[in-house]
Amino acid sequence: MASQLTFDSLDEVQRWALREVLVAGREAAPRGVPTRELRAISFALRHPRRRCITNSSRRWSLPLAIGEFCWHVSGSNELPFIEYYAPRWREFSTDRRTIDGSCYGKKMFGDTPDGFSPWSQLVELLRLDPDTRRAVLSFYDVSMALRADARDVACALTLQFLARDGSLDAIAYMRSNDAIWGLPYDVFLFTMLQELLACELGLALGLYFHVTGSLHLYGRHFKLAERILEDKSEFYFEMPPMQAHLEVPLFLRLESALRVFGGVAEEELQAVQPYWRDLLGVLHWYRWSKAEGGPAIEAILGDSPYGALIAGLSEAASRR
Repeated sequence: MASQLTFDSLDEVQRWALREVLVAGREAAPRGVPTRELRAISFALRHPRRRCITNSSRRWSLPLAIGEFCWHVSGSNELPFIEYYAPRWREFSTDRRTIDGSCYGKKMFGDTPDGFSPWSQLVELLRLDPDTRRAVLSFYDVSMALRADARDVACALTLQFLARDGSLDAIAYMRSNDAIWGLPYDVFLFTMLQELLACELGLALGLYFHVTGSLHLYGRHFKLAERILEDKSEFYFEMPPMQAHLEVPLFLRLESALRVFGGVAEEELQAVQPYWRDLLGVLHWYRWSKAEGGPAIEAILGDSPYGALIAGLSEAASRR
């Protein structure tokens, strides 16, 4: 591998990004909004499963990260789906019903006139020609991006996959990346997609590379960035290896039942492979956490590895 800034966890990535932008960033004000930015930045993540932020000052949301993964993998562009996890998404909708630009999943998993999604074509290409350099998914719509009045323009340009030496690497190319809000959720999503594809192809999980034209901080986030850098509450956390990729449709159906109807039958939940059942457990806890007097974390997540993560974040936050 060529010389490259390489990190062991997403916590390390964000800490580095915030420090560099605050110290060396240049001022710019796109659309009149003050920012500080670094240009033409790239890094690598050595362990893509260490994709969760554990710094409590950041107040990163695991349910939102999982919810966004579900939204994208389902091929949806529907606003009600994603605003259940993050109401802020409604700011990016022009019709209050759909998301036009950042719906990466619709561009990957959505139906096409020939009946084959770009994702399924990607899988087939890599099976037929494992050494290909053409395994690239594109998200950028030039006709929309060049309109000055566009409310939502995709920040990600492309996601490329390279199968080399029995492992699958991923390279995300971003035109723009907010180091506070966008970066952690983008890396979570793209490394989850990388691991999902590796499972489908029977490959090991390789390196994740991230390239961005503008890595920036909004002026309103400078003090938050400083608090994150001062906070030493980070702890080690790595998601377990993904398994049973064929259960993704079932996982998405149960996520929908939880989000729309508020629950999932216990027998259905127990029928799901543990990897996906643990993720559903986080979404179940999220549903209860929105109501007063809901059960404790342990009552829902039990021995789930995510129970320890959420409890650790909550404990660190309470000590501040």
